[in-house]
Amino acid sequence: MRLTSSTHNHTNLCDGRNTPDEMARAALEAGFTDFGFSGHSYAPFDLDYSVKSEQHYVQELRALQKAYAGRLRIAVGMEADWFAPVNDRAALDYIIGSVHYLRDEATGRYYAVDGAPEALDACVTQMFGGDALAMARAYYALVTENVRKYRPEIIGHFDLVKKNNCGGHLFDEADPVYRTAALEALDACAATGAVFEVNTGGMFRGYCGEPYPSRFLLEALRESGARVTVNADAHCTEAVRFRFDETLALLRDIGFTAVTVLEDGMFVEKPL
Repeated sequence: MRLTSSTHNHTNLCDGRNTPDEMARAALEAGFTDFGFSGHSYAPFDLDYSVKSEQHYVQELRALQKAYAGRLRIAVGMEADWFAPVNDRAALDYIIGSVHYLRDEATGRYYAVDGAPEALDACVTQMFGGDALAMARAYYALVTENVRKYRPEIIGHFDLVKKNNCGGHLFDEADPVYRTAALEALDACAATGAVFEVNTGGMFRGYCGEPYPSRFLLEALRESGARVTVNADAHCTEAVRFRFDETLALLRDIGFTAVTVLEDGMFVEKPL
């Protein structure tokens, strides 16, 4: 199959490089029929990363949706962080539930899980006394809380905590403590019925050699019968279809027989 739908894409309304119109044109050129925008939800503690106004974001993308009517079906979503929930969910077509930060309750400081590696190193040292596995457990606890509380349609980059762990820099991803935390969170999230995205963004940006989630987690999702969708987490036009075919082949190899896609405003299953 060839995917013609994608739901995790960013623009310069948050931390993306290109305008919404440039991303939409790139989607058309890449052969998409359905293209969802998912700007980072308003986070007053990190305005370089998030949308500055949820209302303006929705208004601008609804206008773009009208401009592309008949050529490209545009959906207006948002990537909602645990620490930055959306204000008006009814104004959106869907949300992607993600965790990008850990917050030190003692100091009020936010540490970006996917930011500069030294920032996560500082988080491990200052919040967890050097115990990176404790940090990973805290991350997965927030992922679970986020999905259970806000019930997103899609779960974003489930194991984002591995982004700055190349070569086991912080912890061993084969460690039973890590895998238990990840798998318990996966089971809890899957029980909500949300769709797990298979996200190629870390590969595009050179952080990972595989998508989020890792293969052992994808295998667990297959065994549980959970639904999956493929997304680029594109922050620029060049990334909108990055390694989609390879990712579909990976899913087939693991045993998936279908993927979930957004088609004309509905999430539907398509055979692989």
